[in-house]
Amino acid sequence: MKEIYRTYNDTEVVELGVRVECPHCGREWIEDGLTECGQTYTINCGNHGWDDGCSKDFKMYFDAN
Repeated sequence: MKEIYRTYNDTEVVELGVRVECPHCGREWIEDGLTECGQTYTINCGNHGWDDGCSKDFKMYFDAN
């Protein structure tokens, strides 16, 4: 079998994650795919399969500044 070798110099970021904190209960997590600058996203704190999320909706505005 042929083999290749890679290092960190061969890597690139393909998706960004945003650290989110629920303003209702304080639960924190990383959301993927919510990184379009100038967009407002509606997020639900209970849609992730946790037992400790409050299940409330909130809005998050994303800006790259």
